[in-house]
Amino acid sequence: MTAEQIAGTRMPVTGCVVAHRQFGTGRVLRGKHEGNTTQVEVHWPEQNLVQWHNTSDLTCGFRVGYVVQDSPHSNVRRSMGTGTVQEVRTLANHQQVLVQFHSTGQTRWIPYESLAHVRDSYYKYIEGREDGQDSAERFRLKTLAFALDSWNQITGALDRLDVDPLPHQIDLVRRILTSGQGNWLIADDVGLGKTIEVGLLLSALERRRKDLRVLIVCPAGLALQWRDEMQERFRKPFEVFTSAQIQNLRAEEWAIHKKVIVSIDLAKLEDRKNQFLQSGYWDVVVFDEAHHLSKQPHQAATLRYNLAADLRPQTDSFLFLTGTPHQGHHEQFVNLLLLLRPDLHHQFLNMFVNQDVIAEVILRNRKSQVTDANGEFLFRGQDTRLVEVAVSELASQFNTEMLSYLRSGYDAAATGGSTGRAIGFVMTTYRKLASSSIAAIEGALQRRSNRIREAEKAIAEADFGITESDAYEDGTDGDDDLGRRVDVAGRAFFENELAQIERLLKLAAAVKQDDRKLDEFLDHIKPLRESGQKLLIFTEYRGTQAYLVNALNARYPGCGVAQINGGMVLRQKLDSISQFNSQAQFMVSTEAGGEGINLHENCHIMVNYDLPWNPSRLVQRAGRLYRYGQSERVIVFNLMSKDGFDNQLISLMLSRLDNIANDMAAVGQEFNEGLKTEILGGLLERVDLAAIMAANRDMHIQKSEEEIEEAVAFAKSALEHQEILFRSVEGYDPQRAAVFGSLGTEQAFAFLQGILPFKGITVRNRLYEGKVLELELPVAMQGQFESEFGRRTVVRVAVDRQLHRTINSNPPVTPMDFASEFFRHLIDFAQSPEFEGMFTHITGSETGTLGVYRLRWQNDQGEPQEDEMLSLFLPENQSTHSTSPSFLASIFEGVGQGEISSQGETARERKQRMDNLKRLADKELADRCTEHRHPNDLVLLAAADITTA
Repeated sequence: MTAEQIAGTRMPVTGCVVAHRQFGTGRVLRGKHEGNTTQVEVHWPEQNLVQWHNTSDLTCGFRVGYVVQDSPHSNVRRSMGTGTVQEVRTLANHQQVLVQFHSTGQTRWIPYESLAHVRDSYYKYIEGREDGQDSAERFRLKTLAFALDSWNQITGALDRLDVDPLPHQIDLVRRILTSGQGNWLIADDVGLGKTIEVGLLLSALERRRKDLRVLIVCPAGLALQWRDEMQERFRKPFEVFTSAQIQNLRAEEWAIHKKVIVSIDLAKLEDRKNQFLQSGYWDVVVFDEAHHLSKQPHQAATLRYNLAADLRPQTDSFLFLTGTPHQGHHEQFVNLLLLLRPDLHHQFLNMFVNQDVIAEVILRNRKSQVTDANGEFLFRGQDTRLVEVAVSELASQFNTEMLSYLRSGYDAAATGGSTGRAIGFVMTTYRKLASSSIAAIEGALQRRSNRIREAEKAIAEADFGITESDAYEDGTDGDDDLGRRVDVAGRAFFENELAQIERLLKLAAAVKQDDRKLDEFLDHIKPLRESGQKLLIFTEYRGTQAYLVNALNARYPGCGVAQINGGMVLRQKLDSISQFNSQAQFMVSTEAGGEGINLHENCHIMVNYDLPWNPSRLVQRAGRLYRYGQSERVIVFNLMSKDGFDNQLISLMLSRLDNIANDMAAVGQEFNEGLKTEILGGLLERVDLAAIMAANRDMHIQKSEEEIEEAVAFAKSALEHQEILFRSVEGYDPQRAAVFGSLGTEQAFAFLQGILPFKGITVRNRLYEGKVLELELPVAMQGQFESEFGRRTVVRVAVDRQLHRTINSNPPVTPMDFASEFFRHLIDFAQSPEFEGMFTHITGSETGTLGVYRLRWQNDQGEPQEDEMLSLFLPENQSTHSTSPSFLASIFEGVGQGEISSQGETARERKQRMDNLKRLADKELADRCTEHRHPNDLVLLAAADITTA
């Protein structure tokens, strides 16, 4: 059988290009079945002849470069849209066409009978033939549909979300997706929504790869928060793996687990880690609080670092999240970056010489720079005020006696061994409790006294129940019930310990009757109580928390006191937050309880009743209020009692850091208040005060003052080093972001209103200030979108997320976004050739030609990645061009039908102008290629001749 005699078992679609050895090439007009034969009516342009033919007499007439429309022979498969012919082949006596589809960038071999030739924008422009009297409006809606689709592809911002993304979040996701590589350290300030950025990124990636596998590794206290955020805000169901789940999981069962969250301290254990190494390939692996992945030079890597290193080969996309990537240890910072990009090893070693390499791996947004969609700064600043409390005579006596007790304990600890280390750990814990409140230390000492009295026989050293790892395990400092946990030994640590404890308990009872710190606190908040202001109170320990809750209820009955601590499950914490956001005026939280909890909804004032040894916790505490959504200036009161060595040291440190932050925030002759808050936070996160205090067991202030100066100088140096390195790291810049444009619900609503008449859909009513549209669908659409509208033909829709979340109406309000089948149908319709709008004449401020292009890139294996829309304007009789999105933005808002200006022009002249634009677009495509980003496709979506009004 010759090629001309290939059996045609399929009916070529209308518009298919066929060939005949006698008539050349022609277009199929229609088809029919006659007995056992299939016939088509073909228009042969060379002979200007229309004639019926058996399909067995015809062959494929498509040529390379033709633009075609896929028309599948199926009731369920959707069309892949338009594409460009790349090649034609004959395989097993069937002719197929290789098409690169414009919507996805993918190439597919398609039976030629399923393809229809379409006249694309390029040829319509050359011919100067526009699509009817309303072509300008069709052009507007077509370009807007393509723009919305492209914007969602590279940001995920128009997907079904329970959050309105902020510009800096959208910009960060866009930069990752257009970079061509997926390994990044996101170093945004606390409170800027790194979790939301990850959710947006995953949403955008899932639009390309439906079956995305994601592993999130985070501190144990944040696992449930990650799960809830992903589910509630992004509708992504993650599993939080427990130790038992990991232990019982067989290698072959991993395939069914697509989205997993695990505690880093659980996964780092050797046997659990080995289970994860059998888990297969992950599309994305996220490490939260990534600065804990520590590897110092000439030292063994931590288990956490080894976990990340071992998981590295199982993904091409590592995401690290941390607000403090550079903590002053440069080699440690380099090792962290090497986990992300081992291919940049040489450049990282020389990063102070070539700082641009940092911009290839780190993204960073600052609170002082980010804005809302209207360009208004998000954060109103933070005031921190020190409230010093005088010490009573009784409290002074207690402090002196307490100091004596601690020194005796540390002397006993000097004997060494596991027992000595355990005793030292207990003494350090008692120091922290004493700095917190008289109630916290009294409770711990009372438990200690009871245990000693109960012990009548000798107890082996192992019975202390405290090991060296307890004292140094990460996170111990955040155990809000630490005072209760350490009192497990019955034997006295040193001679006369019980007698000393009894004297301390008597003094503590007396101090509680005249607790100046508590009284100062209660008096200080009186104006807040009277004005109805809500107040967040932080403390480290549950003993102090209970003390404060009781005092608040006694002093201000009926005020409502909510509380959160580490002993609560998530549901209890959420109930407390709800109570605080409604009727309760006070919230008393421990750090372990408040980790990851946001309390800024109705509160902007906070009191630190105690000041932790780890200064970075002050930043984390303030972050519960100083975050996006806070409408007031945040005020923080630090309560400082001048009672003991430890509090004196903390006070000294805060004073020194405040002075340094003031100096560093002075830019020229101006003082940048927002910058000072950032600098102070950065310094606090880098001062290792806990090590200084724990090491100074003699508790002599002079020695520690010197160490404080050294630590503060180190923190300043570390912060300055980071700023030097990060100069090339681009944070959110509203002006730079504007270059790429920004589309949101406003543009989606404009598209929706414009496209409805073209589908025969009537707007019956406008509700809720016009933000909700009540539509009447044509009868032909009844049941077409049953999952969203049922069988109704009168429906209500909105693009405003807040409205469709809160409105309770009948019929219900259906959200319009890219998760909506109805909205997606309208977008596809506007993009299709049948909608036309590919060429028009419009009015503008300058005469010339506008081309709207889609630029797409792929990876090094030919897999299509991201695409962008590009508008190019070529002024009349000029070779220069403009890529300003403002020009296209003005078209989105509305265009006027222009007069036809191409009369008298030859097709050759118009082709030359369009070819000039294509060369400019091709250069834009090439200029944005990188080592990881290769060209995939360049498509002219629409074109317009623009004339002045």
